[in-house]
Parts: sequence; structure tokens; C-alpha cells
Amino acid sequence: MKKIGILSVAAMALLMSAACTPGPSEEKKAIDGVSAESDLQAHTDVFRKGIEKVAGNIYAAIGFGLANSIMIEGVDGLIIVDTMESCEAAEDVLAEFRKVSDKPVKAIIYTHNHADHIFGAEVFAQAAVVPVYAHDTTSHHVDRIASKMRTVTDMRAMRMFGSFLDEQGLVNCGIGPFLRYRGDSTIGYLPPNRTFSDTLADTVAGVEFELIHAPGETDDQIFVWLPKERALLCGDNFYWAFPNLYTIRGTPYRSLQQWYRSIDAMRDRRPEYLIPSHSRPIVGEDRVETVLRDYRDAIQFVHDQAIRGINGGMTPDELAEHITLPPHLADAPYLQPFYGRVSWSVRSVFAGEMGWFDGDSAHIDPLTRSEEARLLARLAGGEGALRKHAQEALENGEYRAALHLSGHLVRLDPNDRDAKDIRVRALVALGEREKNPNARHYYLTEALEIKDGFIAMADAKPTQKQVRRFPLEGFFDILAVSLDPEASAQTDQKVGIRFPDEGKAYVIHVRRGVAEIRPCDPDAFGGMDLDIEVTADSNAFREMLARIRNPVLAMAGFEYGKGGAIAFARFLSMFGPL
Repeated sequence: MKKIGILSVAAMALLMSAACTPGPSEEKKAIDGVSAESDLQAHTDVFRKGIEKVAGNIYAAIGFGLANSIMIEGVDGLIIVDTMESCEAAEDVLAEFRKVSDKPVKAIIYTHNHADHIFGAEVFAQAAVVPVYAHDTTSHHVDRIASKMRTVTDMRAMRMFGSFLDEQGLVNCGIGPFLRYRGDSTIGYLPPNRTFSDTLADTVAGVEFELIHAPGETDDQIFVWLPKERALLCGDNFYWAFPNLYTIRGTPYRSLQQWYRSIDAMRDRRPEYLIPSHSRPIVGEDRVETVLRDYRDAIQFVHDQAIRGINGGMTPDELAEHITLPPHLADAPYLQPFYGRVSWSVRSVFAGEMGWFDGDSAHIDPLTRSEEARLLARLAGGEGALRKHAQEALENGEYRAALHLSGHLVRLDPNDRDAKDIRVRALVALGEREKNPNARHYYLTEALEIKDGFIAMADAKPTQKQVRRFPLEGFFDILAVSLDPEASAQTDQKVGIRFPDEGKAYVIHVRRGVAEIRPCDPDAFGGMDLDIEVTADSNAFREMLARIRNPVLAMAGFEYGKGGAIAFARFLSMFGPL
């Protein structure tokens, strides 16, 4: 095979430009004079910062980021349960834990796959090889979010958590004070190396514990049971807010039945201490039982009444309009809508059980959003009249109507400054009145995006070590869903990439808008009629796609049996963002 020389940087940059996107501005942004709902402001006290000693050997770090980290002190070492959302947050927590104990960390436990529980693990391990416990499926869920769904999940998460809002805009995040994850954050994820399916019992540093699979907020959720201490570490299956039975950042369907049944499994152990990974611990067997019973009843109520309504012919909108918690649950302090909301939850039940079609024949082949906008403008008497209706709705305090109508106006004319101004003012007004911080932040962040012309996207850079740990399969999943159908509409091209250092190979067949990607025998390229044949170091390939290695230098270092670096770059240029 031949190895090519260094190519023209300008030529290669042109070929690769389709796969690159500019990073956003991440300075905190202000909305002049924005206020906040009073109950939401009072809720901030739940996250007062510090290390709370829960029981004799159990300590919870609260208020250092979105989640808690929990330290269990053993005879000759420590167990850390959940590790924060970034290395920077984890470093602050570890410094406080070290004021309690200087014993080495002997084990790490992930209660589930969410970033705020796993991305600080390297800090606690401190370069040592320690057992990292998690459910069998946790790595799969991490890979899914880190690969093909990362772009949209990151964008919606940044809006939902208010990551671009200043202190006036971001009061708290409902289950924590703030999300400490931004473009300059360091990710320190350690893949689990001690996994289980249903239950696992073990002893570390003299501490006996059981890990129990308890699907709820995530399918891989577990809880930690310390039988001697009668302490239950429940992960995200309970926190001091109505549960996020659906999250507006987007997620696969969360089974409500699994969630309340998992809480029943927690109740069966009659814990004296309930220690969540968000908000504050609850102490006392009777108190814990009351809280968990009400929590699971709220979840079952939403599930059962949503199913009842669906069977009665209700649409998602009708479910959201009619289903509310009974007063004894709606008034409970630990079921206030500071994170999830009943209306979001019942819509999610409909989608999870029935899919997208709501049963209305008009929605079998519905008007496009542009067609609906043109229809509304025509019915109103033209775009000017529609704009007048939107302005009147805003002035009358009908902010949802103003938001709805302004959206149609912007679709008709993306440069309509008056419509954008109406939309921004409606978004701010709705955000100010919101008790739910996820909704508040989403409203206010969209207002900033319109006003300041940016996209709320934090592009936190993984370390070289993190990129090298990520499976090759994940990178090829990203490639498949990044293919531009127009750029590849007339293409029928087959590329083989061999990775001798891992003994793996893949064939990418771009076929008129579809990238069929298959693993294959590294020695089988000869009979495949490939257009381009590449041999690459797997880590160089990973780092090139992750944009931490110069693509010019990376491709110059690959070997080509057929084609060459320029042809390969042209091929990769078909893969890029929308």
C-alpha cells in the first residue's frame, strides 16, 4: 500500500468544510428586568451548598452542581455513588470530602447513565483502577446519547437547564442549583467494569451493599441498599419535585408502571434513610414511607388516568387539559412541578403507548406548518392583520396565543422583526410566570437566541482518553445519520476502512441518500469491489472525527490501497450537519 504526502491545507479544508460547524458564544446572557415566580425562588433553599452527614458513615454533597455525589466511608476506603457532571464539579466535591476522610476511593457506583452522574468519575478514581459498578445496559445508553442523539440532546438540554442565562434568569434547575457543564468543561467518564442484570451484592472496604435494578427515570436505573445502615440511595427515582416522567430535552419513553413498581421495591426494604441523587435526604422510616407512597401514587395516578382517557378517545391535548393530581398529592411539597409536569407526562404516555397519531382524521395527512401559517394569515385578512392579532394577544396578557401566532408569522417571513419582537416578549412573559424551571429556562433561552442570534449549544470537548475509549461502532452510527441526502443523491460509492490495531474493518456503501455501514472481515476487502480502500489507526480515525486531530494530518497518515486522501475527503464531505 502507498502512503501519501501532506496535502494542501486549503484543499483539504474545503473538502472537509461540510462536516464542521462553528462553536457558539457561551457567555452568560441577560434579559433586562426579568423576574421569577415566588415558589421557584423559595425552592432554591433545598440546594443550599455543603456536605451533609446523613448517617454514621454516609455523606451527601449537595449544591455543587445539578446532582449530588454521595460518599460512603468504609474501614479502609471510600465508595462514591454518582460523580457529578464534569471534572470541575467533581474536584470541588472531592476537596470537601477530603475534609471528612483521606481514605482512598475503593469503588464508584453509577445509579444510571445521565451525564450529571458519570462525567466526573476520573477525578474520584485519581488514576487508580477501581471497580465501577453499574447496570448491564448503562454503557449502551451512554453511547447512544454520546453518539447519534448528541446534537439535539445537547441543544435542548442547554435550553432546559438555562446554561446561557445569568443569575436573574436561572433561579435554580428544580433538582439542583445549576448544571455545571459547558464548552470549557472536562469530561471524565469511566466505563463500568462491574455490571449486573437484576441484583448484585458485594462488600467494599468493609461496607456491605446491594445493587438492585429499578427502572424509572431511566431504564438502567439502580438503587443502592445498605442493609446494616438501613440506608437506601435511590438515584433519580425520587427527588424533591414532581418526577420528570417526560423530559422536554427529549428521551425514549419512560415506563410509568416500571417507575412506581421500582418505588414499591424501595418501600419494601423499609429504609430509615432515603438519600436521593438530587435534593436532600429524608430521615425516619415513617416519613420515608409516606413520601415514597405519595410519590408512587402520583405516578400511578397519571399513568392510570392517561390510559383511561386514551381508551375513552381523548387526544394528547385533551389529556393534558383534563388530568390533574388529586388535592392531597397536588399539595404535597415533594410533588410540586419544579421538574416534571402532569401535562407533559400524560402526553408522553399517549406517545409511548399509541405513537404519533392522535386519532383525528385531519392529522392523517396534516397541513404543513407553512401551509397552516398561510391559512391563518388568509383567515385573519393577511399577514398584517395576523400580526395585529398577535400584538393584541400580547397586550391582553394572552401570552401563549401571542407565542403561537408569532410563530406562524416568522414562518411566513423569517425576517419579520415585529413578529420576532412579539415572540421574544411572549417568551419572557411566559418564563417569568413559570413555576417549572425547565419550562422557564426553555422560554427565556429561546428569547435570547432570537434576540442575540445564537444557538444554545455547549460543545464540551472530550479528552483524548475519552475519545479513545468510545467504541468505533458509535462513530459509524454518527456517520450514518449525518449523511446529506442531497449531496449523495447521485452517489453509489463503496469505501472500506481497516483498523489493524483493533482487528476490525467496516464497509460504508453510500447509495443514493443512504449509508449502509457493515462490519466485515479485515482480510475480505479483495473481493468487495471497493472504490476507496483505507487502512487507518483506530485512534487517529476517532480523533479526526471528534475534531481533536487535524484532518489533514490524520488522512495524510492513513494508507490507501485504492483511491487516496483527496478521494476519501470528498467522500467524507457528504457527511455533515443539516
